[in-house]
Amino acid sequence: MAEKSNFFKGLKLLGTQKEQELNGKIQNLLNNRELLEAASDKAQLQVPRINRMQEASERLSILMNYPTKKDVAGVAKLVIQLEEKIDRLEELLLEDRDGNVRGNSSLRDKRDAYSLRNKIRKSRLGSNELEGSKKRLADFMNESLLLSAQLPKFDSFGQGNSNA
Repeated sequence: MAEKSNFFKGLKLLGTQKEQELNGKIQNLLNNRELLEAASDKAQLQVPRINRMQEASERLSILMNYPTKKDVAGVAKLVIQLEEKIDRLEELLLEDRDGNVRGNSSLRDKRDAYSLRNKIRKSRLGSNELEGSKKRLADFMNESLLLSAQLPKFDSFGQGNSNA
């Protein structure tokens, strides 16, 4: 039993030493200005390809009727706005219930507030479903982008393959 614990302690020590060596090498590479400039130049060469892939994805999204990253971002913004409005409504309800700012509430007002709280709860449940839907959409989009990267390249007139 003692042999196993010594083995694992030695392995842990060796792993820590190798990790420090590797981190040192990575730091040296990151501090190498020439390497960073070369990597930046190579990255700039990839920009046109990325743009072509995004354009192809948007064209396919129109044809295949699936949302793009921009569409999902727009939905996310709308969800955030909706949640903010719900929070404001909840604050108004709490203020009305606790402070009774608007005077004595009638039974009808209390029923309306209860109904509104139920609607808020249902909309929160719906937002959880929306989160799941957004994840499924994101997964679908990632798969679609991978597929679109394998599509043939089209020239500026949209005809034929270009061997560029």
